[in-house]
Amino acid sequence: MEMAVRDLLARWDAKADGTTLYQRVDADLANHGLTSSPNYRKVSMDTVVRLITLVLDVAATGQGSADGDSDGETELDVGLTVGNLPSALSGVVSVPPTATFDEAITEMMLNGYSQLAVLSGAHTLRGVVTWQSIAYARHANPNAKFAEAIIPAHEARYDQELVEVLPDLETWDFVFVRDEKNAVAGIVTTADVVRKYRELSTPFILIGELDQVLRQLVSRTFSLEDVTSLCDADGSRSVRSFDDLDIGDYQRVLENPDRWAKLGWPLDRSTFVKRLDELRLIRNNVMHFNPEPLPANTVERIRYILKLLRDFGTLVTP
Repeated sequence: MEMAVRDLLARWDAKADGTTLYQRVDADLANHGLTSSPNYRKVSMDTVVRLITLVLDVAATGQGSADGDSDGETELDVGLTVGNLPSALSGVVSVPPTATFDEAITEMMLNGYSQLAVLSGAHTLRGVVTWQSIAYARHANPNAKFAEAIIPAHEARYDQELVEVLPDLETWDFVFVRDEKNAVAGIVTTADVVRKYRELSTPFILIGELDQVLRQLVSRTFSLEDVTSLCDADGSRSVRSFDDLDIGDYQRVLENPDRWAKLGWPLDRSTFVKRLDELRLIRNNVMHFNPEPLPANTVERIRYILKLLRDFGTLVTP
């Protein structure tokens, strides 16, 4: 059975208590003897994966847990992989080594490319031509053959951690990506990485801002003893100041009816705390650079609660 990762994850309730969405999917697939190929954790949301049985996986690959890697209990979670970038497995335009300059230049101009793979079949990457390599070859020899413009290409596997590839991207601006079958399946550029980290950094920055605003609110409204009696009653955490608190602590304080009443806000406590709990789970994913998809409108929801806190925070009397 084949489906996009987005459609696969949509079959599970995204809300989880104590576990991430990926952990729940891993456990359920394993309980039914299933795995995905390629590993759904290590590709983008729109990548199509195959659901196959572990027995079929072993027969097809000759090894126990192939690229499905669905053993969520033993596999350590990692950060972003190359395959998490949409372009990594979205296909690659190429020319054969026997191509001409005119063929390569036409392909590059039609597609707006700065580089073009040179392939002999899906698995054999002969190299790459770039505008720079073409210019160098023709400058050195006006009668140069196309082969003289081919330079070595740098590669990465789809399941390789993205941070490992950053040095190559910094030097060469792109790497070609091999899929679970070792075929050249896409290309990742520096611009793709910048775009991905920008997507992560916006909620990251807003969550940091939310943490600061909540800390100011709590420290202005309650004594440290009011807070520690709920968050560190036995002293095991050694909370010595408001700077030792996290968003879970703020939630425990604000969900307490007595503490909430002290705010004097004309708002519903349970509704507010429910939203805070949702953002706490999102915060954990973002702060650990978890590649799981963030819920829709995450940025907007953080901005709305920030506006609410600033508007109603002025009603609190220090």
